Amino acid sequence: MFTRGGTLYRAIDEDCRGVLADLSEGGLLDTLIRDGAIVGTSFVEDPSLLAELRAEHEPFKAFLAHETIAPLTFPAEWTVSMLADAGIKTLSLQERLIERGFSLKDATAYNLQFERGRPVFIDLGSIERPARLDLWPALGQFGPMFTFPLMLKVSRGRDLRTMFLANLGGIDLEQAAQALGRSGRWRPSAWLDVSLPAFLGRRKLGRQVDANEVIEKQGSGDARAQILNLGRLQKKLAKLAAGYRTRGIWAEYGDVCTYDDRATGTKRERIRAFLTEHRPGTVLDLGCNTGDYSLLAAECGSKVFAVDGDHDAVEMLYRRVRDGLLPVTPAVVDLGNPTPGMGFLNRERESFIERARSDCVFGLALVHHLMVTGNLPAAGVRELFATLTRKYAVVEFVPGDDPMFRELLKRRVGPMDAPTLEQFKAEMAKDFDLLGEEAVPGAGRMLLFLELRAADA
Repeated sequence: MFTRGGTLYRAIDEDCRGVLADLSEGGLLDTLIRDGAIVGTSFVEDPSLLAELRAEHEPFKAFLAHETIAPLTFPAEWTVSMLADAGIKTLSLQERLIERGFSLKDATAYNLQFERGRPVFIDLGSIERPARLDLWPALGQFGPMFTFPLMLKVSRGRDLRTMFLANLGGIDLEQAAQALGRSGRWRPSAWLDVSLPAFLGRRKLGRQVDANEVIEKQGSGDARAQILNLGRLQKKLAKLAAGYRTRGIWAEYGDVCTYDDRATGTKRERIRAFLTEHRPGTVLDLGCNTGDYSLLAAECGSKVFAVDGDHDAVEMLYRRVRDGLLPVTPAVVDLGNPTPGMGFLNRERESFIERARSDCVFGLALVHHLMVTGNLPAAGVRELFATLTRKYAVVEFVPGDDPMFRELLKRRVGPMDAPTLEQFKAEMAKDFDLLGEEAVPGAGRMLLFLELRAADA
């Protein structure tokens, strides 16, 4: 994968080119792209461009041009419904492919990204003509990446982010069986996908099974059994996600915060006016909660990356985005411990900080959380916003006597000197120019509208 002239390209070998050419000639590739199942893709056919790419990327002879998806998110940042929808999209794609004699080589969650609230498959190199149609070897990867984490989250309340960061390849059978517990393993919902495979695995007495040996054995050319199982798994994942009930404390913040209607109305209209005037192409909403201001930015024409550390708040936002096909990408991110770079040399998948930089950054009802819970001084808050924005920041200053500020302090050990408004503004002025400020009526809070100062100013 590489970029050239602002376009994203993929170099492919002759086998991949042949498979995708067959898929295209049969009309299925265009159908999948049109349906949003696969990222927009085309073969590079311009002779002069093709010659240049071949010279630059020997020994590859064929190339694909992809539509760009931004921002990127990874499974550790997804909610229950996001993971379930990505899994269902994988199963649905495999079903459509196997019906036409094609298949997916693997079933990793990293093969999907989200665009306008819907998962999109991005790894076209994973498509092949399989040796047999009755079995899907990638099913052994699908369970650890999708089914097991969802079952553990729904049944045991496990943290998806921690599970994925600790197990980048997915949760294995033994982990899933042990985590479900003895009684959980005997539930009908767990028997077919966890208990039986684990039992059969133990019966092999540790004998290693060659995957190629299994694949190359004479198999049926009938895909009906596989298609039935794919349909069963789609229903299972949908049921798991539908059965999840949000209950995080910050998911209910909108119902318990101290704003009255006048304060909320003033805050919304002032932010709307700022967005209308400055027209940022991208907005990063830090501490987005359930996304009211993320959706406001989307209404004003911005593409939004909305992040919060509370899973259930982001889950609620994702459901809103998905239902409305809105240009908002939600993600669960702990700003005090953001997702690191991953993959080969930590460069295969960029860190959150690298992916998150935007034209404008929101920090609404957030600064007091960063200071109290995150132990960040005002200088750290300034550095965070200056790092993540390309131009603007909208920051809500919350004074030390604010009820929510005092509530957070109850959970903190040791004293804390909260900065005054003037002290906070003076700190932010080291990197930003103040474009304007607006008091939130009756709340004692102040909206600060800031512009990042040029490095050479």
